[in-house]
Amino acid sequence: METKILLELDKDPKLHEYLINHSAWYVYLNRDSSNFTNFKKEYKEFKRNTTINKVDKTVENIELLTNVMKIV
Repeated sequence: METKILLELDKDPKLHEYLINHSAWYVYLNRDSSNFTNFKKEYKEFKRNTTINKVDKTVENIELLTNVMKIV
């Protein structure tokens, strides 16, 4: 892996953690450093989806609580 990529991974611990959890990217990044942009795009999409899922769960919990309060 190129030094530039390693330095960027050191700067962002969450990006490094994503790489550890999705280890198939090691192969792609070792083969071609231009895959780093694709890696970052996938990380941002994953992060966005995670945030959306958290918001959805929170909304569902609030709806559940309001329904319980209506019953009581």
